[in-house]
Amino acid sequence: MPINIPQSVFDKYNEAIDYTIEIFGVTCQLVSINKVEEIVHTPNNNIPEKNSINAHRIRGGDYERANKIIKEVEVLTDIKLKVYYDPRQWVNVGGNIKAPEGSVQTVGFMSDLPKILQAKAMIIHKDIKDIKELRYEMMGEYAPVTFKNDRYFSCLWKRI
Repeated sequence: MPINIPQSVFDKYNEAIDYTIEIFGVTCQLVSINKVEEIVHTPNNNIPEKNSINAHRIRGGDYERANKIIKEVEVLTDIKLKVYYDPRQWVNVGGNIKAPEGSVQTVGFMSDLPKILQAKAMIIHKDIKDIKELRYEMMGEYAPVTFKNDRYFSCLWKRI
């Protein structure tokens, strides 16, 4: 015999989770890379030239390609997430997770997931960034969490 749960139960539950993200969540900054081309015709600059087809995959600042200097500019986007620093408090997403020391778990809205998937890294807790910048990169895949798996996600981050 199937059990029919009224939609109002799910609505109240989602309202409570939304409230916890609003109250206990912290403002984080997603770090994305924006490449800017500058046309420069100076033959004696100190910027290395990368002739490889995969020049975009090689990390590290500015590079020259076909007499153009390509600069990588970091773009920061604010996002509100619940952050769990202690592995004992992590939301269980299944399996026996082995995470490196200093890893964190975040829980956020599924509507923010595309921005997170496009980001190169994340700075956790924007308000203490002046004291110490905590920069992380996503570890593994995200996991949908809570009832219906359509409103919230969780993902793990390792320190870089």
